[in-house]
Amino acid sequence: MENEKSDLTLINRNQLTVTGVKKIKSSEPEQIVLILHDSALVIGGCNLFVVAASIQTGEVSIGGLVKSLRYTGVSDKRKFSFKNLFR
Repeated sequence: MENEKSDLTLINRNQLTVTGVKKIKSSEPEQIVLILHDSALVIGGCNLFVVAASIQTGEVSIGGLVKSLRYTGVSDKRKFSFKNLFR
């Protein structure tokens, strides 16, 4: 669905809440991978852990030191292109 969205809230780099989560693909102390509706979110850091997760509501809370947030597999319609900007 196109109207599905996800939101991120990061507080002091050690408390992250993500909405719009379909699945937790992996959870390790250095990396957590979340599956969203059109991409995956890779969270990198130290001592990461899942505090709470509700797949019914799509909300996941993560603790630990968050060092990076990276989206992978984003669909073409959401990618930014300078070519489209300067038409």
